[in-house]
Amino acid sequence: MVSIIIPMYNSEKYILDALRSALVQKVEKEIIVIDDCSTDNSLRTVLDFIKKKHNILDDKTRILVRKNSKNLGVAKTRNLGVAIARGEYVAYLDADDMWTSGKLARQLEIIERADADICNTSREIVDEDGISRDIVIGCDKLYITLEDMEKTNYINCSSVLAKREIMLKYPMKHDRKAHEDYYTWLMMLKDGVKICNTNEPLLRYRDVRDGKSHNKLKAAAMTFKTYKYAGYGIVKAISMMPSYIIRGVKKHKNL
Repeated sequence: MVSIIIPMYNSEKYILDALRSALVQKVEKEIIVIDDCSTDNSLRTVLDFIKKKHNILDDKTRILVRKNSKNLGVAKTRNLGVAIARGEYVAYLDADDMWTSGKLARQLEIIERADADICNTSREIVDEDGISRDIVIGCDKLYITLEDMEKTNYINCSSVLAKREIMLKYPMKHDRKAHEDYYTWLMMLKDGVKICNTNEPLLRYRDVRDGKSHNKLKAAAMTFKTYKYAGYGIVKAISMMPSYIIRGVKKHKNL
């Protein structure tokens, strides 16, 4: 079984698109939606949807909805989802992103064939209304290495399918100061965790204008802190920044 973890904070505008894309995955699954103390109607939106659409659920699907007692941030909320998950695998889905219908089935096939611990996919960029911008960001390698990731973060968290035991061993950290997911992938690769990849755009990534990736100076500062948290010295971290900046400009020039 795959445990789909959806952290949610003030996401009432997008959450149902994410939830529907998780529900149509043709694998045995549970969906864990965790509200991180939203101040809008995100939680009510999810609960009303489940109540009205209960007939869409089958015996291969379980939905669990929880609310944090206080705002924890996305890293700790994802970690909570992993802790309560029952699946052999976990898959992360941010509340404003969506998957193609065959994503998880395809990744299960790839990760088992590649004998890997994590599977990443390419992503198609869509606008705030979910309309494709005809931009695909990805990587054409079967395995993503530490050397690759030291140049730029090829892995988008909403694309990831991972063995649950791996995510328990490497909980996400530093989400309010650095890029919690990038830090996690770097630490894994340093320890020899095997990450495979498909260049198929199985993730539909929503380009939200108030997202943290649009503040380039803040994103760059967080990247530098990510390198430091991951154990790179100041000189090495500084030497890694030009590659990140150049690739970041190329990646976002059309966004």
